[in-house]
Amino acid sequence: MLETGFVVALGLLVSMAKLSWRKRLWMTSNALAMDVIVFVLLTLLHWGSFAGVMAATTGALFCSLSLSLYKWLFGHIKDNRYFKGVFDVSDKLIAELRAPRS
Repeated sequence: MLETGFVVALGLLVSMAKLSWRKRLWMTSNALAMDVIVFVLLTLLHWGSFAGVMAATTGALFCSLSLSLYKWLFGHIKDNRYFKGVFDVSDKLIAELRAPRS
């Protein structure tokens, strides 16, 4: 079950790597919503056995821990204001706003 949780959390981080910085920080800013969404989706996917539900719960726990770590490392956005973490990504946010949309 721990391996399944780790793989699910790794999948979330890989998916987040494909998003823009603003969307990543939105995900860390709305941690409760993300926890509920991830838990419900994983439970629906693994429904049917005790082991499946426990794997889903473990996966949701690891995702929650990963999001908390991501928030600590890179910060979050609240009320359109950036609160930096250990690493300041404000220059990347500004570059996204100035980049032409395609």
